[in-house]
Amino acid sequence: MRLFTDRDLMVEIMDGHKKWRRTIQALESAPTLQSGVAYSIVDSLTYRKDRTAELTTDELVGRRRYHGVVAALDGDVDVAVAPKADLTEEGDYSDLTDRQPYSGDAQIVTVPKGAVLVVDIDEAFRILPTPDAEAVLLHVSVEGATFHNK
Repeated sequence: MRLFTDRDLMVEIMDGHKKWRRTIQALESAPTLQSGVAYSIVDSLTYRKDRTAELTTDELVGRRRYHGVVAALDGDVDVAVAPKADLTEEGDYSDLTDRQPYSGDAQIVTVPKGAVLVVDIDEAFRILPTPDAEAVLLHVSVEGATFHNK
């Protein structure tokens, strides 16, 4: 997991790779998007803007092919994040949805308005329903470059 306190910092660190440039492009367009509608940029990422209550899941979700990216647009957004190795698998992995449910203790990370949280594929996460908060949730392909420290 990596929390960028603002998009400028993310651009400075991650902009050298095509998938992260596309992520930044999606984040820049997010305020103008219609809520609840899914968007994509080629096949490398999908994204959706909505109130956090609409983006939450019942359980922690792990993925194998896509990083999770959460950007707080309005208000602070709480996200539960934990390493998959520390969690209990609650179901099989679905290759069709790239999702696997998990349960267990997770760290609550607050993503302040304007900040961006990137969740790696060895972690599971869940956006928590934060009153009056709006976020954009992206799924970014793991193909290509990843975090510099991984």
